[in-house]
Amino acid sequence: MNDLTGISREVSRITLIAHQSLNGKIMEIFAGLGVRTLFAENSRCVRQKVNTSFLGIPGLGMEFSDVATEIFRVTVPVAAADAVLCRLIKELELQIPGRGAVFAQELTEITRMDASEISCEGVDDLRLLKDLSLITGIQSKSGSGANLFRVALKLGVGVPVVSIGIGTGIRDRLGLLRVTISPEKELVYLMVPSHDADGLQRLLIEEGHLDRPGGGFLYQTPIRAGIVDPLIRIGRQEHAASIEQIIAAIDDLKKGTAWRKRFFGMESNYDSSGQPVYTHREIGFLCHEGEGDAFVHAAMQAGAEGATIARLRAIRLAGDKKGHSVPCEYGILCVASPLEQQILAALSEVAARREDSEWVLQSQKACSVFAHKRN
Repeated sequence: MNDLTGISREVSRITLIAHQSLNGKIMEIFAGLGVRTLFAENSRCVRQKVNTSFLGIPGLGMEFSDVATEIFRVTVPVAAADAVLCRLIKELELQIPGRGAVFAQELTEITRMDASEISCEGVDDLRLLKDLSLITGIQSKSGSGANLFRVALKLGVGVPVVSIGIGTGIRDRLGLLRVTISPEKELVYLMVPSHDADGLQRLLIEEGHLDRPGGGFLYQTPIRAGIVDPLIRIGRQEHAASIEQIIAAIDDLKKGTAWRKRFFGMESNYDSSGQPVYTHREIGFLCHEGEGDAFVHAAMQAGAEGATIARLRAIRLAGDKKGHSVPCEYGILCVASPLEQQILAALSEVAARREDSEWVLQSQKACSVFAHKRN
């Protein structure tokens, strides 16, 4: 992959989702760990409201509560991932429902940016969930009742985190039909138990009408370890603990989520040894604002069908530019595994022409990819 192959490294990407009120403390923690640059993205966490009827009986309505959150991403050495997760969980009190979620994913990273030297000693060894998957859904922002986050809450899948991006590529190829599909996309992230991921994804496809033209795109990526936010519903409750709190407590006692398996005989994407079959790759790129189009064009020339671009901020936590924030773009592509190397090569050629070194390419395995196909 031209002259950039020598700077490829295996890392763990830490993704932290937390309330915006915690931003200052989060930056202090990451700076104390030795992180040099932190990427932040505006998002919202959606929960379902529990309403009380005129008889005083609580019940679920179709009202939703949005909470302003931030998605923070940073890559760390694989060996330091669990310690960083435990530090964040402890200092941000993420065991408390409603505080947020954090997880780590292993991926390959290509960049000229200096790697962070993580200092994470004396951290309590907390119980991390190891049997999780991340479902990523990309859907036109229609505002209809079929939005993925509404379906996820209705099904009790988990707490959806939603951010906004712009879709490119596929929409431009639809001719006149493209006017019916908004370029603005909702990116919906759901942490779910791995053993139920396929079954939950099928329900999302059916209930969310993704099996229709312009319905959306859905796929899974593996999670190394993490902790979920169990607070799916808010409002009046009749008992000392909600069902979500009870489930989270049992997860902790059982050291996993296998005890609450909901679907049986649906592991179609697993091999004979019970391991997922990863047929695709999620490829991402980070670059300065305004440079994303060049990366998308190169990827499509190499065989990608399109990309979704979100806006981020690169926050400097160390060095001469400490405290500065730089507008960035984060592009996401999901491609068949055989296309990975040629697309990374095309993206690397674009990156090599950049005068600065502030760009990142990332690749990780993906499976259970679904998109509506026209006949």
